[in-house]
Amino acid sequence: MIINNTIRGNSIFGGKLLESRNGRLTTFGVLYISEGIPYGFTSIALVTFLRQNGLALDQIGLLVATLFIPWTFKFAWAPVIDLIKLNRFGARKAWILSCQVMMILSLLMISLVDFQSQFNLLLGLLLINNIFCATQDVAIDSLAVTTLKPDERASGNGFMFGGQYFGIALGGGAAIYVFGLTNFETALIYITLLQGLCLMFTILFVKDPRASEIQISEPGSFLIKFINKMTSFTKEVYASFWQSGKAPKIAFFFSILPTGAMVLGYAALSTIAVDYGFNETKIAQITTANTIAAAFGCIIGGLIADRFGLRKMLGIYYVLTVIPTLVLAFYISSVGLSGVPSTVVAGTLIVHGFLYGMCFGTQAAVFMGITNPAVAATQFTAFMAMSNLVVSYTNYWQGQVAEKFDYAKVLYIDSMLVVIPLLFIPFLKSREESLSEEKETKTES
Repeated sequence: MIINNTIRGNSIFGGKLLESRNGRLTTFGVLYISEGIPYGFTSIALVTFLRQNGLALDQIGLLVATLFIPWTFKFAWAPVIDLIKLNRFGARKAWILSCQVMMILSLLMISLVDFQSQFNLLLGLLLINNIFCATQDVAIDSLAVTTLKPDERASGNGFMFGGQYFGIALGGGAAIYVFGLTNFETALIYITLLQGLCLMFTILFVKDPRASEIQISEPGSFLIKFINKMTSFTKEVYASFWQSGKAPKIAFFFSILPTGAMVLGYAALSTIAVDYGFNETKIAQITTANTIAAAFGCIIGGLIADRFGLRKMLGIYYVLTVIPTLVLAFYISSVGLSGVPSTVVAGTLIVHGFLYGMCFGTQAAVFMGITNPAVAATQFTAFMAMSNLVVSYTNYWQGQVAEKFDYAKVLYIDSMLVVIPLLFIPFLKSREESLSEEKETKTES
């Protein structure tokens, strides 16, 4: 239906997908696939490979924490994308294309590294890869904030993060399957080819509406103009966070709290499977099923949240993530990891993926609703960057606790922490809700 409609309108190769609802959902879903592929490869496939080759859990925790450093601090350079519009070169599309090319090049460089003797170099290359991946994310999110309509934010974010999880499945579980059949270098080539397809989609099908805007050249030197823009922009960002009611302030603090029970969504997803004794094929099946389930969770969770309310459903989703976490914790504390039935291990990991996906897409929609479109890249990026800080510090403490104690303690602690973010959710009102309340207050007074 989507493809037929766009072909009849001769709009695919004209880059007009963003002009229709279905086109917007399709475009942002595919763009997020390009983010998920390198993420899945580095945080799942690479972690699995390194754990099989004897890397300690605390070192793996350090590696995953390193991956998320650029995602945590991407707000620092997000204003550049808001300020340097590049309309003549395609606007935000130019940023996306540049980052995709650099992501491919940095992945190819990883193939030259000896993981055993050059671990620090590996960390450095992964950091560079994720800097470009995070920068691409800023540009895509800016495009989404200014393009998606209010009544399609949850659905849009559902497709976006559903696409990301589908990309994670391709870059994670599928890559594990590839290197299980062949070798790790072949898996790198496979990932590079996937990234190349995403690059071609961006070239052919994406057009930023901002590219058609005429940029008026102001008199004066470039430095003076940039300083003036930066000053005005900084004031707008400050006002968007701290002078736009309670919601942005609350959202900022909410963004540094755990996204439900999240231990089974990251490094532990791979390390538990490896330590349980699954082979590469079984690990590939579980991680692929987990990420595909998460993709469907994002889409279904977003559609439900758009219908029944973002905040209410987000709270429900957070609580649901605790169930598979506690089930696995109970089994491990009772009989040890090796004594847990394989169906329970695989089942809890897959079910958690679906429930965590429901959380993630809806949470992003809440942040998007609070974001001021005038500073879309910077404000939304700040919210999401703090969410990535959560992933970074969570993987760090979980790796430390798992190495010193066991997985059961990590799972129990992770479940208990969910209570804290639940207290903030009722106060995360969108800009439309806040403006409506202000109008009602003025009318009554």
